[in-house]
Order: sequence, then structure tokens, then C-alpha cells
Amino acid sequence: MNLVGFDYINEKDKELTKLFISSKETKKYILGINRLTKSIRKHIEVDGIIDDFTRVQSSRKKKNIVTIEEVPKDAIILCTATGSPLEVIAKLNELGYTHFNYLSFYRYSNLQLNQPPFMDDFEDDFKQNEKEYQKTYDLLADEKSKEVFTKVLNFKMTYDFEFMNGFTNNFDEQYFDSELIPDIKNINFVDGGGYIGDTLKPIMNHFPDFNKIYCIEPNDLHINIAKKNFSEHENIEFINCGLGNKVQNSNDKDESQTNCAHDYQALNINTLDNLIKEKVDFIKMDIEGAEQDAIEGSKETILKYHPILAICIYHKAADWYKVPQMVLDIKKEYTVYIRHYMEGIYETVMYFIPKK
Repeated sequence: MNLVGFDYINEKDKELTKLFISSKETKKYILGINRLTKSIRKHIEVDGIIDDFTRVQSSRKKKNIVTIEEVPKDAIILCTATGSPLEVIAKLNELGYTHFNYLSFYRYSNLQLNQPPFMDDFEDDFKQNEKEYQKTYDLLADEKSKEVFTKVLNFKMTYDFEFMNGFTNNFDEQYFDSELIPDIKNINFVDGGGYIGDTLKPIMNHFPDFNKIYCIEPNDLHINIAKKNFSEHENIEFINCGLGNKVQNSNDKDESQTNCAHDYQALNINTLDNLIKEKVDFIKMDIEGAEQDAIEGSKETILKYHPILAICIYHKAADWYKVPQMVLDIKKEYTVYIRHYMEGIYETVMYFIPKK
């Protein structure tokens, strides 16, 4: 592993953080309207909030909402936008603005700010389990996986988007990476964390002759939207529950359990082994931190059918080594890859491809 370490400092961003906090002369703007912006404004008075690069705020009555064209070139812009941070960085560079990101501000300011998602548990976990991370790195099957591993971990160490350069928002390939996924005829696909059905179209596009899709989603509103949008497909089965390592319903829910009962809004939880008895060819899991429990609850299915697995590992730091440990303890005959499909911290997927 070629990691820079937790003592890495971006001197430019550290200086901009100091200037943004203390300067009385410099004009200060925040780009983005979200909870991170609100967090900053509790501590610092700014000259305006930039809604985005192109769209005039529909209600100009809102105080201090401006377009990028209204921002003076000698101002400092602190960006809280999370959807396409690298795109925003490139655009601000093109326009000639001095700018930096919320993650740097969070790291260097020492202010009580909202935590960025999926980052703060990493440092302690890595320091306690560095050998386990090394084991994951060593078992990865190709150089691209090792590059992704190194870039994302350096980002989590430093909060610096320099280490994410080269990543793009590539949702079409997510779970279906053309370098890794073979063509499977008449596939039976488990969509764990179906949300509103946003993975269903890509599944059908990649496997047009699919036999069955199981769309598993605990949130009532979300699964009802998915049912409505895909009601014409008889061979999609919608299962309204969360995936875990045991059967659990809303009446006997134990909030201390580390499954998805709280974070994932799952009032009812079941195991994949209980839910599906037919042959399974592919299991995708993006279930808000419940992946380890769901793997445990899929043991019989993995053993019996040896499906492809595409499992998100960005929710918890320990997922980076516990997910491969758990899967390979169930069945060793897998080749392991990592890919990343977003400019920010979200959408890191670990693939387990069955060995022939």
C-alpha cells in the first residue's frame, strides 16, 4: 500500500481555511445549499450563498442567494456541493476563483461542524487494523483495484480531493462493470437495496433476457414507487423488508443490533436465505451499512449457488476488510476486485467473481 499517512497537510487549503475564518477584508461565499452550508454559517458570516453556476434562484427574496457571475474574482469560495465535487473544482479553476472544499475546512478549522458522511470512522479503525487493510490490498486481483484502493484510502486519510482525480460519476457501470461481469443468460438477480427501482433498468439493459429480479427494499414509500414504475414486468418480484442476519420485525426490534433496523429504516428484516430458495446468479448489496449482516444471512445461498457478488463497502470503514473476510470464509473460490463510481466518497463496490 502506498498511503500518504494521516499527517499529510495541504498547506494551501489550510491557509485558505485560516483566511476564511479570520479575514475581515476578504469576501467569502459558500457554493451549495445543504446541511454543511448551515453548519458553516453557525460560525462564520458570509457575503453570499451561490446556488449553482447557471440557475438563478427561483425566489430572489431569499437573503444572500447569488449566481456565480455575481461573485467578485477576489473572493474566496468554500464549496459544500457533494454530487460532483471534481466537476465543481474544475469549473471554479476555469473561472479563475480562489476556492476550497468543505472537507478541508472541516479538517483544518477545528470548529464544531457537521461530520462529512462515511469518513470519520476511518482513522481509528485503520490505526487499529492496518494489517487487515493490507490483507485486502494483497488479495485484490488487478492493478486497477489496487489503484482504487490506494486512492480512496488516501482520500479518507487526508480529506483532499486531489487523491480522487480520475474518478467520474459512472452510474451505468456501477454493479455491471464491463471489465469484470460476464454475460449471463436467463439471470436470477437479487437487487439488495432496491430503493425506488433505480437499479432495475440497468439490470434489464445488461441482462435483457433475465429470468427473475428480486427487488428487496425496506422502505414502504420507496418500494411502492418501484412497483408503480415497473408494474408491467411480471418477472420482477418486490420484497418489502431489510436484509440482515436473522428474522426481526417491528415488534421485537433490538435497537442495539448492528443491522439496518435504525439507519436503514427497516421495520422488518429477514435473511436472503429465507427469502429466496431458487437459484441465484448475482447479488447486489447497497444497504446503508447492513452489508455484513446481510452476507451472514446469505451464507447458504452463496455456498449453494456461488453467485457473483457486488457489495458496497463505503458505509463503514471496517467493511473494507470484513466484507472480503466474511465472503471468502463462506466460499474461497472467488476473485476479488474493487471499483469506484463517483467523484466523492460514495459508491465503492467490491466484486466477487466466481473462479471457474
